[in-house]
Amino acid sequence: MKRRKRWLAAIMAAVMSMTLAACGGGASTSSGTTAAGSTEAATTKAAADTKAPAEGGKTVITLWHAMGGVNGEATEALVKAFNESQNEIEVKSEYQGTYDDLITKLKAAMQSGNMPDVCQMYDIGTKFMTDSGYAIPVQDMFATTNFDPSTVMNIITSYYTVDGKQMSMPFNVSTPMLYYNKDVFKAAGLDPNTPPKTFDEVLEFSKKIVESKAAPVGYAQAIYGWFFEQQTAGQGKYYANNENGRKAPATEVDFLNNGAGLKIFETWKKLMDSGYAANYGSTTADTQTAFFSGQTAMIIESTAILKNATASSDFEIGTGYLPKIEENAEGGVIIGGASLWMMDNKDEARKNAAWKFIEYTTTPESQATWSMSTGYFAINPKAYETPAMKEFIAQNPNFTTAINQLKDTPVNGYTAGVLSGVATESRKLFNEAMEKTYDGTYTPEQAVSFLAEKVNAAIANYNSSTK
Repeated sequence: MKRRKRWLAAIMAAVMSMTLAACGGGASTSSGTTAAGSTEAATTKAAADTKAPAEGGKTVITLWHAMGGVNGEATEALVKAFNESQNEIEVKSEYQGTYDDLITKLKAAMQSGNMPDVCQMYDIGTKFMTDSGYAIPVQDMFATTNFDPSTVMNIITSYYTVDGKQMSMPFNVSTPMLYYNKDVFKAAGLDPNTPPKTFDEVLEFSKKIVESKAAPVGYAQAIYGWFFEQQTAGQGKYYANNENGRKAPATEVDFLNNGAGLKIFETWKKLMDSGYAANYGSTTADTQTAFFSGQTAMIIESTAILKNATASSDFEIGTGYLPKIEENAEGGVIIGGASLWMMDNKDEARKNAAWKFIEYTTTPESQATWSMSTGYFAINPKAYETPAMKEFIAQNPNFTTAINQLKDTPVNGYTAGVLSGVATESRKLFNEAMEKTYDGTYTPEQAVSFLAEKVNAAIANYNSSTK
């Protein structure tokens, strides 16, 4: 325990200053307070809630999550449905603010011993959660309820599988895809039902769009490190060595030596230099706004914004698979979003209750309702067979693109994504490198070398702190 706390303190010192960004939608949404006093109060409250039995002798557990707005309402509805489905367990749901706030509070709770029973954690927190030693792998609980892991798509669970064991249960799942303006495609003489499949085609389509004056800009993509990871996997290449850190802990990046990183920087720079694409910065909402307003005809964004995109645009939206830098059979998309983790509070009743709640979230009915309410994927394929979901997809055909893209993605080490304790810092470093590439400070070769050097240093620092 002492060693674990020393490690946690080292990691906290290394990452507390970072800005944590959520996959599948860009920067985290605005949150409540994050001061130390608020953190302590939140963890104390969680401890009080989980240690006090509810009326009727129910086992009380606490869920910490980072879902605000409509997604928060959907989370509360899911918890309410579970509580009403049985009379043995009561889940108390507590919104912790952004992913930034949640992970900060969880680290404090780990040190104090007042952890929630279930904690939502974004995808790139997987390495930290696994290394912490404070989490109970969900796979350890499968036999207790005869849970069938095949009820969840293995392309989704592969991200959260470490050393052959599933560590957490996927919750809010998204991938990136192409969004395009069908009205602009028609005006430019392009087939509105045939989106570009490669970035060469993206450039070709953008040229026709701008030169026909159908739209001021053909294509835009936010400067976002998640896209760099996606486009590395799309090439069928590893981001880091040791098979993305899944065969053994990553010790350095692989994208420098395998050429994937250079191709990405060259592709982005070529698009920008063409005059047919535009850069709206690293705030993903700005690129989305440019698309919604008709300023740009194509963007890549998370599948999670599909409902909002449809509601925010006065033109017909088309969707396509995430374009590839080059065609290949092994590349595909990596999931983003977050998963549910069981925290080890050394209480058997609460542990079993936490698992039963997590298991409930995977049922076809729960997943169908969650997906329709939020726009995230239903992780259980049977959810798509429910009458409500069938009707929903019939009315919202663009959801089929996201579903099919995930189904068509091969399950391998590339699409499992990189397992890294410094993913947040790496994404920030990519943003810096790409901005300097756009303004001419770096050539693509210099940019990828800068990124590799800085990320390698961060990996070495992280690895030394976990020894």
